[in-house]
Amino acid sequence: MFLNNDKISTPHMINIMILNMVGVGILTLPRDLTEGAGTDGWIILIIGGLVTMGFSALYGYIVKSFPGKSYFEIASLTLTKPIAYLVGIYFTIYFIGMTAFVTRIFVDVIRTYVLVRTPKEVILLSILFLAVYLNRKGIEVLGRLAELLIIPLAVAIFLLFAVSWGKFEAANLLPIFQISFKEVLQGIPLVFFSFLGFEVILVFGMFLNQPKKSVKAAPIAVFVVLLLYLLINTSVMGNFGDNQVQRLIWPLLTNFENVDLPGAFIENVGVVVMSVWVFTVFTTISPMYLAGNLLIAQLLQGREHNYIALSLMPVIYLVSQWSDSVSDTYQYVEMLTNYIGYGVMIIIPMVILLITVVKGRHRKEEGR
Repeated sequence: MFLNNDKISTPHMINIMILNMVGVGILTLPRDLTEGAGTDGWIILIIGGLVTMGFSALYGYIVKSFPGKSYFEIASLTLTKPIAYLVGIYFTIYFIGMTAFVTRIFVDVIRTYVLVRTPKEVILLSILFLAVYLNRKGIEVLGRLAELLIIPLAVAIFLLFAVSWGKFEAANLLPIFQISFKEVLQGIPLVFFSFLGFEVILVFGMFLNQPKKSVKAAPIAVFVVLLLYLLINTSVMGNFGDNQVQRLIWPLLTNFENVDLPGAFIENVGVVVMSVWVFTVFTTISPMYLAGNLLIAQLLQGREHNYIALSLMPVIYLVSQWSDSVSDTYQYVEMLTNYIGYGVMIIIPMVILLITVVKGRHRKEEGR
């Protein structure tokens, strides 16, 4: 057990997963859905969200089957210890890469909309030092931070979308039901990876004080994010239409740029949007960072992960500097999800689940 990481409750885990999923992906989600399905993007969003809920429930079942066990220990018990080391390294590369690229996207957006003249290195180091500080405090502090932020952020997001519906046109959502079954199947992987972040339950599940509730906790978190994604897609599509959305780099941010509040004391709503988004991105970076720290500590058979947090920072910094532009960063993210994401999100957890079920049935038969 890690000395600086106490137990967290099921609501804490749900809040962490929600904030972890809602980060960078929301910026481009409406454009990606429109490019894949036009005005029927909401259909593949719903179907993909339901598929993701199913996978998240299976993740919860794995955590429930091994209460108090780390992911490395679970892999050791099911896949053998040598393979568990390979799985741990594989997952560590994934979490470090995602942390680095999400941080880089965060820096590019901040420099575009807010801190135009600030060197990217300053912004990058600032957010990483904050993530390191939070990581050194452990999972309990992360859970409490998520609990503190979830309600204010939810209220702020609801109010922002409420004021953005002034120019909403329902005609922009038409026509509907034009998508074919083949296009739906092709769009499901896109939606599935837009929920990246719920996989942290596999790493953080060891800290749950009630592991039995993990089967319900994970789908609840995905369902809340699905509702938010539907709201985002409907709002952006209703304001711009599918043709214009496909030409926008970050449709969600553009959605709020032209919002006018007559008589309001806030001149630029975009500043409020960026403030809310900064918090959500920070709560995406920190869990990914912490998951990588914990996995490395488990691979090294260490009892503490504090000493790894700061030493891992130069690696994340260098990886985040690989890309030269925003488009390059998104290409790296796509490569990461295509070559590593499928193994992290589907293949390895499903193999562990299959072995767990088979061993469970074998034990029952022996008991009889």
